[in-house]
Amino acid sequence: MAIDAATLPPDVSSVLDQFPDFDAAEFIDSGANGYVLTGMHAKLKRQVALKIYYHEESEIDQEPTLIAAISHENVLRVHDARSLSETCSFFMTPCANYGDLGSHLRKYSISTVFAHQLLTQLLSGLTALHESRLVHRDIKPENLLVHDETLLIADFGSVRRVSDDTGVAPASRHSILYRPPEAIGDSPYFDFSSDTYQAGLVGCQLFGVKLDSNLEAHLTQPQLVKLARLKAAGDQFEVSKYVDSCIERRIHSGTLVDWRKVPFFVPKSLVRCLKRAVCGARYGSCSEFLFELQRAGAGLPNWIVDGESLVLRDWHGRDYLLSIEGDDAVVRKRSTGKKRFIQDNQLSGGGLPVVYSRLRRQLGIG
Repeated sequence: MAIDAATLPPDVSSVLDQFPDFDAAEFIDSGANGYVLTGMHAKLKRQVALKIYYHEESEIDQEPTLIAAISHENVLRVHDARSLSETCSFFMTPCANYGDLGSHLRKYSISTVFAHQLLTQLLSGLTALHESRLVHRDIKPENLLVHDETLLIADFGSVRRVSDDTGVAPASRHSILYRPPEAIGDSPYFDFSSDTYQAGLVGCQLFGVKLDSNLEAHLTQPQLVKLARLKAAGDQFEVSKYVDSCIERRIHSGTLVDWRKVPFFVPKSLVRCLKRAVCGARYGSCSEFLFELQRAGAGLPNWIVDGESLVLRDWHGRDYLLSIEGDDAVVRKRSTGKKRFIQDNQLSGGGLPVVYSRLRRQLGIG
């Protein structure tokens, strides 16, 4: 059912006037970030999305025409990109059938092998952008799309070209939770390793580490006490400023990610890759991160969380099911493709990490 153009904001109506072959079916108000329209394009004969976004008058080089020439399977194709005014631009892209990665991770559990696959694709797509001297500057799950089993880098409103002279681009003010340390402070900037840092944070979430979007959830108890006093004073600007400063301290100290919450079944070699991406002596490029990730993922067991249980799929022709029954964890196994699991009493007993450790040693899992 078509949207009534009379109910839309003027800028959105102006964009629609330029695309008579586009039949808008859904309108999304993204607040200060702009608007999104999805629907069918008659000439392209496919579902497309129109992203309308606002920017500073001086931000000329952010137009997605910069990436329109890039043809890579993990970079969302730009069909069209134009300026509506000096502070408003828009671009048209294909739609992805599973939506953005953030929503996908909230709805579904993904296996370790699929998580590794998606992170590999993200780094591959970023490498293509970097080879064209472009940095994305706003890599986060909500700006990545999933189509079938393919990850697509999207939302190009923050893309900038890296200076040939300095090797950096201006820092983005988007998403404080994902800002790298160099994008905070008196002389903030973004370079290729900054995108790599953000990809590392996405990787942590792919492998089951929660990064709460509620900024206050990252504050310590003393910080929350001070925050309560600021809220009581009623100065919202000071509240926001203080919360941001607490997040910035975590970013600079490398403690934004709680590594204790990495699922116990994620191999240590992969955890080391993720840590290097976001802490200390970071990877200098996505290609370097990608090389280490592929090496760490060799022979990766395909674990997936299924409710309260943990399943290992097709490990040398067998599936394993770890579940809690009463006070103990139970291990069951079957030949891959069969329906019935058989309990392994020798491996059962204790908590999930305990039986996992027994099974890991028996199977020779790294």
